[in-house]
Amino acid sequence: MNEEVREVIGVEHLKTVLASLPAEDIVKHAYKEWYPCQRTGHTILNLENGKIYGLGIELNQLPLVDTVYIELYSIDWEEDPIDVEELFSPQEYEEYLEFKDDEVCEYTPDIVSDFCQKKGIDENERKIGLLAYKFEKNEQSNYNQWESKILNKYYDVIMDDYNPFKQMDNDF
Repeated sequence: MNEEVREVIGVEHLKTVLASLPAEDIVKHAYKEWYPCQRTGHTILNLENGKIYGLGIELNQLPLVDTVYIELYSIDWEEDPIDVEELFSPQEYEEYLEFKDDEVCEYTPDIVSDFCQKKGIDENERKIGLLAYKFEKNEQSNYNQWESKILNKYYDVIMDDYNPFKQMDNDF
């Protein structure tokens, strides 16, 4: 039996990477890979080189098997991580409602994007900022607990019985 041996970063290297990652960098990779109703977006840490990547996984698609990684953050394909109301200031939201009411069809899928473009709002930047804020507030508010959760994933991966599909099974 020919088993492939892979070298992974050590715990101290992992802790250094985690400590140096701003919340915005963590969420932005997942957000860029996420597509509503089609693809879950993940931010993964490659354990062979210590780099952070985005990974998009479509419904019924298998995750990467040739890369040793752990997931740091994900946005589920069926969730919309930002409500329209929280995207805008109260004044902008009122203007958005008026804009939406003036449209011929209020169910236009890009109506939020159209409004942002008209108002000069960088929609993606704002959404990433809100996601980063939520991540810091909900996940990293107790940094030691968050780090422990990531370290547990790390130890699961480096064990001899590592199954690359196990970590993704928990997400579906």
